[in-house]
Amino acid sequence: MARTNQGPGTAIALTHREQRGSHAHVQVAIGTPMLIVDHDRRLSTSLAFMLSTRGYDEVRAVRSAARALAIAATFHPGIVFLDIERPDMESLDLATQLRRGASRHAMRLIALTTSVEHELREEARLAGFERYFVKPLSHAELDKILRLPAKPPAS
Repeated sequence: MARTNQGPGTAIALTHREQRGSHAHVQVAIGTPMLIVDHDRRLSTSLAFMLSTRGYDEVRAVRSAARALAIAATFHPGIVFLDIERPDMESLDLATQLRRGASRHAMRLIALTTSVEHELREEARLAGFERYFVKPLSHAELDKILRLPAKPPAS
C-alpha cells in the first residue's frame, strides 16, 4: 500500500495484515503458548495485547505465583514473561519450579523488572532466564524477543 506523509494527525488506512504486523521475520511459532506472570494487571494486559496484535493468541496472564504454577502445569507455555520483583514468592524459586514442571517441553524464561540494574540480574541469568528487560516492554524489544532463537541455558 503506497502512503504519503500528509503531516501530523493525518489518518493512515492500514490493511488487516499491517495492523497485525508482519510475521516474515518471526522466529517464535505463532501457535506458541505464552504465559505472563506480573502483579501489575495493566502491564500484563498491555503485553498480552501486544502479543495478540502479532498473531499470538495462546496467551495467559496471571498475577500470582500459585496461579502461574497451576496454569503452566496444563498450558505448557513455550515462553514465560516473569516479573522478577514478585511480592508473593521469590522469583528465582518460581522460575525453578516452572522449569521443573516444563521438563518435557522447551520453555524460555524472559525476566521483566522496573530497574535497569536489578540486583538479581546475574542470578536470573544463572536461573535460566535468557533475556532481561525493563518494563514496560517496547514494541521493538518484544519483536526482538520473538525474532531471536532461544539462548542456550547458562552453565
